[in-house]
Amino acid sequence: MEAFSIDDVCYIVQEFIDGLPLSYLIDTGRRFSEAEVKRIVLQLLAILNDLHCPPKKKDAVVHRDLRLSNLLLKDDKLFLIDFGFARFLDRSQNGFCPDPLEKKFGCYSGSDRGLLHKQLNELPSIKKIPGAETYRLLRREISPRSDLFGAGVVAVDLFTSWVEDESLFNRPWQEVLPLSELFVDFLQKLFSRKNGFETAAEALEYLGSIL
Repeated sequence: MEAFSIDDVCYIVQEFIDGLPLSYLIDTGRRFSEAEVKRIVLQLLAILNDLHCPPKKKDAVVHRDLRLSNLLLKDDKLFLIDFGFARFLDRSQNGFCPDPLEKKFGCYSGSDRGLLHKQLNELPSIKKIPGAETYRLLRREISPRSDLFGAGVVAVDLFTSWVEDESLFNRPWQEVLPLSELFVDFLQKLFSRKNGFETAAEALEYLGSIL
């Protein structure tokens, strides 16, 4: 809403959202049904569609840090916060602002970016993702696919309170979570880089058809 500095200290003023992080709700034992998760993901995809396809193309942004703690729920309405890792899709818009994920995960630039794409194309099979390496690489990518993958991670994480035996986390999520076949197929398309969704709008349309 506002930004200013006092004595070389920079401040930002943000809208206050009196909501609870999804991570808090999971940690306090709430169990989300498949129908509830679908409605949350539907709202998240609508937010991503607005970020990726704003009225002015140059303002398109990818969030790159979708997680339960960055999503607030208030009266069943979803809010996305924490744009510290966000970047303009038009790389020229990012100016001289350093990318914090370069320090956290390492980053490729210029001709080396092809190596990142090669690694992304060699990710593990769909059965094993989301995995740590997949998440690390896709978080680093400045692409809508990074956020679509993140939306899938959020959806799967919303079911973790259903898993009481921690040893089950070593098995593929499709075999553990109590999900319908249609929803599993949808989530796999969020995770997939070869046969997945290209845009949030495409994912929205698909999810809307299976609600």
